[in-house]
Amino acid sequence: MDIVLVANSPGELSALVKPLAEKFKQKSPESRLILFITPCQYASGKEVEFARKNLKVDQIVSAEEYGKWIRGGSLGLDFEPSGALLYVGGDLLHATLIAQKLKYPAYAYLPNKTIGWKAFFKKYFVPDARLFRDQDKIYEVGDLMVESVEISPKAEALERWHLKNHHPTLAFMPGSREWEIKSMLPLYEKIIKLLNARIPTLQTALVISPFVPMEIFEKYPAHLSFDVFMPFDSVSSADLVITIPGTNTAQLSIARMPMLVIFPLDQPENIPLEGLVHYLTLIPGLGYIIKKSAAYIAEKTTKFFALPNIKADREIVPEMRGKIDPKEAADKIAELLSDPGRLKKMSVELTHVMGRPGASEKIVETILNETVS
Repeated sequence: MDIVLVANSPGELSALVKPLAEKFKQKSPESRLILFITPCQYASGKEVEFARKNLKVDQIVSAEEYGKWIRGGSLGLDFEPSGALLYVGGDLLHATLIAQKLKYPAYAYLPNKTIGWKAFFKKYFVPDARLFRDQDKIYEVGDLMVESVEISPKAEALERWHLKNHHPTLAFMPGSREWEIKSMLPLYEKIIKLLNARIPTLQTALVISPFVPMEIFEKYPAHLSFDVFMPFDSVSSADLVITIPGTNTAQLSIARMPMLVIFPLDQPENIPLEGLVHYLTLIPGLGYIIKKSAAYIAEKTTKFFALPNIKADREIVPEMRGKIDPKEAADKIAELLSDPGRLKKMSVELTHVMGRPGASEKIVETILNETVS
């Protein structure tokens, strides 16, 4: 049979598709695994390349190929009459279109989204059923992200990047899209300059996403402010991580990494929106007004942006939002670095909030049991 996975953005591919693909290959090695990467305003442009190098899938359908196929074009693939579709990210509409065209039963994994297109899905797998008012078709499995994080031991990471254990170390995560990097690097540079004047022994690392080539960072002079450039698996070398919201906050939680989440909302033109609203923002003039209003509403009405805080419904990791003052951010970072007890407490609380592994096993076994006759 064919197993079709539907996803789009960097976080979903690395944190959700990866453990699912591995589990499907383990439980049903004879099945063909096909990944559809659907259109996404959050895309980095490197999704197909990442999938080829890192995911155990047999076929990859790019967003462009999907668009042509759904409009009647050919993929050069002969799909098996028997199969199943599992949505793990993007617009649910794409998953319903694919499932309807293939005549496959459709399932969805929803980390924290509202249920949609109920008539088209057999089950919705969720980390925590309590987050959903409508319990119809809901099946609680736990958090998939718990299975996606692999980091090096701290001593090994420090040695690898020639960092000194007795000197404070900060890791900065600017995101996995160029618009995020363009926005965050100058802010991080200002913060680092302020901190270096106060903490001469400070060591700083820039965490490089696998979706972003180093050439992108080199376009911006601010990248020279960092002592080292490292992949996520070496983030364990840091005493504290400075990051923007996103999947990365869940991955850092799983890695038990204390963090400060910074979300600048004073440059709304750089923030993509979801669904139909995204296409309205492409209208000249109107787009900026919509994004400015959305940023204002988000700042005033959203309780938390960091995923561990959302899951716990309380502040485990501190957040700064709105117009970010570099001095205030530097003061907050210095305060956290000077309080090892608070950092340790944060690490312990993060361990508990994300839960235990096992979600991929429950999802894969359910789909195979219900699909294989």
